Amino acid sequence: MAGKLKGLIAVVSVGMFIYLVSSGNTSVAEDGEIDIQGQFAGATISVEASLVAVEQDVLEEIVGGSGMPALTSIPPEKIMRCVREDEGGQVISIVKLAAGNGSAAEMNTEKNEQSRRKDSGEENNENEGRETHVSFQVIPKIIGMNRIAVSFDFKQIVSESAFVSEGQAEEQNEIVTEFEVSSKLVLRPGQPRIVAATRKDNAVFLIMDVDI
Repeated sequence: MAGKLKGLIAVVSVGMFIYLVSSGNTSVAEDGEIDIQGQFAGATISVEASLVAVEQDVLEEIVGGSGMPALTSIPPEKIMRCVREDEGGQVISIVKLAAGNGSAAEMNTEKNEQSRRKDSGEENNENEGRETHVSFQVIPKIIGMNRIAVSFDFKQIVSESAFVSEGQAEEQNEIVTEFEVSSKLVLRPGQPRIVAATRKDNAVFLIMDVDI
């Protein structure tokens, strides 16, 4: 008997809350800017972006149950502590680029994970797959001592699929999740910032850091 095929494809577009870090008073005298650019003319700037997911109940513990503040106002070190201690936090992806002062850099990565399970003595099989695509572009520019303006584009697409066969019956499911944000902000070396965040089943944070 021909097997039955059931397909379910769901595309989830994650709504973004983009947080643009205020740089305060960014007006600089022309001669001062020339001095800065001359001083760092040959500098290489590294920009790191981490996409981190935190379980909802853990997020509530982080904020102390005093009402849910803006996600971008949560200290990033609290988010990363959940990851380091394996307590409800998970790094989905992490990318790092190096660029010259005022120069552009970009990268594209792809990761494919597959797993298969089969019930002993039965005709039941389950195949699961996860494909992760990340693109990242940055243009960092030093605008003052310990102040770097970063224009960036970050996009991640995760496709999770499951194929299950039970005897002659088959079922296939696929979920595609997108996370995309573009912005320009001012960062300080060694001071990671949450630059975008969203919350659905879990909270997802985009944390960026720079170094010279």
